[in-house]
Amino acid sequence: MTILHVAELAGATFAQALDAAPRAFALLITPSRFEVTTVSAVHPSETEDVYEARLFGERAELRWLATSGGHAVFLTEDRDELPSFFTPLAPVVATGVCDGQYLLWGRGAGEAREGWTTLATERIGSIRVPAEVEQGGYAAVKTREYIVQDPEHGNSYIAEERLLAFARSAVLKLERP
Repeated sequence: MTILHVAELAGATFAQALDAAPRAFALLITPSRFEVTTVSAVHPSETEDVYEARLFGERAELRWLATSGGHAVFLTEDRDELPSFFTPLAPVVATGVCDGQYLLWGRGAGEAREGWTTLATERIGSIRVPAEVEQGGYAAVKTREYIVQDPEHGNSYIAEERLLAFARSAVLKLERP
């Protein structure tokens, strides 16, 4: 059994959310761009147009959305990681977890530098990601899904998912008989 601890901060500004964020990766969404960066590289003064953010690492994830004055949710398996100024919510008691990944668009378009690689595809363009990927290789976002069982009906379902890290990946090759 795995317990996912959850806490929220209603009325949170992006700067407040950033103060509580795990010190790893950041996905920032604005009306005009999608940015992949590290939490330490994010400066609140340069993020006025961010309306959604996912700040994550292996131990925790913080999600922030600019609705109703801002809302932040913090997820972690370690209760001690919860920010003290957030309000605890009911934990997710998972009967199992499933680690997975989301394959990212594009292929490595050059040499990895300082742990970052540019992924590119003609259809989408290019984006830098914090993973060392060889020329022509693939990258993914690692995830963990939390599976719970409905107490009334007994059906299992994925109650929550957390982003963990970026990593090199391989495309699955399906073989036909």
